[in-house]
Amino acid sequence: MENIPDRKINLVKVNIEYYFLFIITALLLVIGIVMVSSASMPFGESYYNDSFYFIRKEIIWSVISIIVLFVFSRIDYHKIAKISNFVILISIGLLALVLIPGIGTEIGGSRRWINLPFAGVQPSEFVKIAIIIYLSDILNKKYRDIYKIKTILFPAFIFILTATFLIFMEPDFSVGVTIWIIIFILMFTGGVRFKHILGIGITWIAFSAGYLFLETYRRERIFAFLDKTSKITGSNFQISQSLIALGSGSVFGVGFGNSLQKYSYLPEANTDFIFSIIGEEFGLIGTLFVVTLFILFAFTGIRIALKSKDYLGRLIAIGITSLVTIQAIINIAVAIGAIPVTGMTLPFISMGGSSLVSTMIGVGILLNISKYKIYTTEEEKWENEF
Repeated sequence: MENIPDRKINLVKVNIEYYFLFIITALLLVIGIVMVSSASMPFGESYYNDSFYFIRKEIIWSVISIIVLFVFSRIDYHKIAKISNFVILISIGLLALVLIPGIGTEIGGSRRWINLPFAGVQPSEFVKIAIIIYLSDILNKKYRDIYKIKTILFPAFIFILTATFLIFMEPDFSVGVTIWIIIFILMFTGGVRFKHILGIGITWIAFSAGYLFLETYRRERIFAFLDKTSKITGSNFQISQSLIALGSGSVFGVGFGNSLQKYSYLPEANTDFIFSIIGEEFGLIGTLFVVTLFILFAFTGIRIALKSKDYLGRLIAIGITSLVTIQAIINIAVAIGAIPVTGMTLPFISMGGSSLVSTMIGVGILLNISKYKIYTTEEEKWENEF
């Protein structure tokens, strides 16, 4: 009887982490819709004479983000990585457009948005995902030469440095720092030599420290944080109001919709400080529930990375998990006064279409990594199934 050669086949297997991640994401998204509904009503009434203005926008963005989640969960992440060079170039182009007067929109002294007819888009939110995939793909291709730093630095860091330079030009220091924290995590996870990471890290810290003290308002935030009694231009005002909101909520909160701080007492109550409104309305129990969900998200993301069957999937999973977790840590740390005000939103929960859609793109890719499994032959298929 003629021997039949083994056929290579691809089978999809959904792991338990897939369902955990989906449930956690759904819960965080629902919390976001509920809290934006509560926190944004005063702003809608004040600016548009319509209490439901921001609520309708948030629901529309939530629907779009859910569609995006399902689309990216069905696209093989290897295919996305193959076009990462193109994606990073497009991202850099969009960041450059933001800085052009007439195209980029300036709000509060920062030029971070491109005003489209139907909505404002913040390219830097999507650049975070693009850099994770791009660098993961570079490390995956060069992993045999991982100890040769030049094979990683060029051309990868040319594009990455260009992107982060444009982000700093907006200016958006917190996003730039977040991106580089993730870059260091990916390099460490990817096996880059510690001495190389250390060298890049020292250079980066020196540059960041200089940039941090370049602008007066950033220096004031640092000094005000170090001196809690400081009256410097009211730099401590937001933190003080945030702590009042959290303290007012006590254990069980004042009840949904009953926050007082959202009525112009706490600036950015529906974006940067929405965690404080959760604490005010739902108390310590509400904040602990949200923190627990993010811890579970991080744990599930790490599990997906560890179970990934290839180097590329492991790196992308670590990058996306780190992105969501780091942003959550920074936002919550600001709300409780542990670090200076940064302007970082809370993933899934803060109002903002670009932030929500980009985060859901990341989760969709993470879901795809959790369910993608390759069996190389018919024999392996039966061994794995039985």
